[in-house]
Amino acid sequence: MDGLFSRPHRARTTAVAGTFVLVAFAGLALSTAMPVAVQELGGLSLYALAFGGFLAASVIGTVVGGGHADRHGPGPALFAGLCCFAAGTLLAGTAGAMPPFLLGRCVQGLGGGAVTVALYVVVGRAYPAPLRPRMFSLITACWILPSMLGPPVAGAVTERLSWRWVFHAIAVLSVVAIVVLVRPLRKVGPPGTTDDDTTGQSGQAAQSGQSGQVRAAVTVAVGAGLIGYAGSARGWQALPLAALGLTLLAVSVRTLLPPGTLRARRGLPSLVLLRGVAAAAYFTVESFIPLMLVNERDLSPTAAGMSLTGSALSWAGAAWLQGRPRLPLTRERVVLIGALVHFCAAVLTIAGVLRALPAVTAAVGLVVAGFGMGLLLPGVGVLTLDRSAPDRQGANSAALQLADNLCSVLLVGACGAAFNAAHTRAGHDAGAFALVFAVAATVAGGACLLAGRVTAVTTSDPRAEEKEHAPL
Repeated sequence: MDGLFSRPHRARTTAVAGTFVLVAFAGLALSTAMPVAVQELGGLSLYALAFGGFLAASVIGTVVGGGHADRHGPGPALFAGLCCFAAGTLLAGTAGAMPPFLLGRCVQGLGGGAVTVALYVVVGRAYPAPLRPRMFSLITACWILPSMLGPPVAGAVTERLSWRWVFHAIAVLSVVAIVVLVRPLRKVGPPGTTDDDTTGQSGQAAQSGQSGQVRAAVTVAVGAGLIGYAGSARGWQALPLAALGLTLLAVSVRTLLPPGTLRARRGLPSLVLLRGVAAAAYFTVESFIPLMLVNERDLSPTAAGMSLTGSALSWAGAAWLQGRPRLPLTRERVVLIGALVHFCAAVLTIAGVLRALPAVTAAVGLVVAGFGMGLLLPGVGVLTLDRSAPDRQGANSAALQLADNLCSVLLVGACGAAFNAAHTRAGHDAGAFALVFAVAATVAGGACLLAGRVTAVTTSDPRAEEKEHAPL
């Protein structure tokens, strides 16, 4: 069997890996420069919205990009997504006030959502099933170098030149990706064609369905944005905003997810929900561990940041392990093991808050959690692609990204509110941090239950392919 870098796949693999390296470096570098940018523009109170706007807009980009990739192939969606990302980065980098800066971040989110889902479709259509686990391992490895170089390089540029140079550099790199990396992926076309008599009818039905999906995505994006803004608002004003945001999510999110997702129906719906629940638990822990280590355990920011680097490396190592072709476990069993490791690590972070234990306990918990996620997330991606008909790979990949984003927004926001409620002004917040990590551990435990429900192939889509559970 040909490998990822054999002649038939070399150019395509290089293009996918290069694009993911750009995505990883951009995310880490821009996040590093963001505090200085927002403060210089006089919008410190809108700091959370600079991230929330990106995340909310990415919901629309994900849905639109996934539907377009299903109908026309991933190449056009990838091209349009990179163009949006470059334009948004340039707009934010040249902004003289917060409104155009936030607009630029939203345009970035539109492009980023389309790029990610288009690359998932490339993996599903351009690679045979035995190569997909290795491809997901490679995708995870694409985050290693950016995680080690992105923050320090962006920090140095921000301190010595300006935060604007970070944004400009990412915009230039995005243009280079458009010119160099998109071309090898244009040959990955739609899953098939039909005869002239049925093409018009199916095309009209697809367009009608896509319009409904876009309307639902816009509604969900507005709801997510309101929730994100409510998280940064103070006083009673936050309550009606959060309530309105939750209402918009409740009435529209079902349209964007496979039937039965919110009920954790066995098979594909549980896979989608598992992705969201596990990611939310992990990113909640990741968000609060550095703050806890600096504020509660008196570590330097650099030392606290090493836990993030260690987690990225363990994540990549686990992803490489799950991609080995001779691993004597089924894909479903690997996902379950990853969920269990993730849960144990979340419990370990609770113990790391106690001053009776060394501060490194919490950092080790995050590193172990990264290992669990490195087993779990690639496995979920592989199973989703394997169990999706070719013309549903974009939509189902979009559902994964949507669940990831929304669950993370909700849990991080809820834990942030809980932390603020338990926060003391005396400077000792062990109880507040323990509460946050306990909530995350509980959610991670729920992910273990969901991991036991992914063994049956969904029947919600009559076109879904039936797959046997073969060893890896």
